[in-house]
Amino acid sequence: MTVADANAEIDVSRLEELADVILPAAHGMPSASEVNSIAAYLDQVLDWRGDLRQPLARAVAALEPSLFTVDRLSSLHQDDEDAYVALTTAVAACYYLSPVVREQIGYPGQVAKTYDPYSYTEWVAEGLLDPVMERGPIWREAPE
Repeated sequence: MTVADANAEIDVSRLEELADVILPAAHGMPSASEVNSIAAYLDQVLDWRGDLRQPLARAVAALEPSLFTVDRLSSLHQDDEDAYVALTTAVAACYYLSPVVREQIGYPGQVAKTYDPYSYTEWVAEGLLDPVMERGPIWREAPE
């Protein structure tokens, strides 16, 4: 399977193999392929960050999954920094979009919170700002 546009083609199965080296199963967390993160979310990540497509394609083409180790990332960083950034950003973004991963780290996603501008936080109600209010405003005039 590939993700393609007119400028760059990305071999998703190859990227999944690379992603498993970058994010292997460890410490109770699944690997990237265990949650199918690359295949499921790569299109979405590249829609948000289209600037990653070409350097990601270069990284995937340049790295041989069977020979790839995390140590090779530093070489990629030196040889082609844009490809390194694209690879690590895309893999991490796809991984953390997975509901399985989010649930395991306790992140529900962005949640709307209501805000009452007329309510006071506890530290204001406790009088923490009273000395500042009693002192009044102080400042230095800025030179003209």
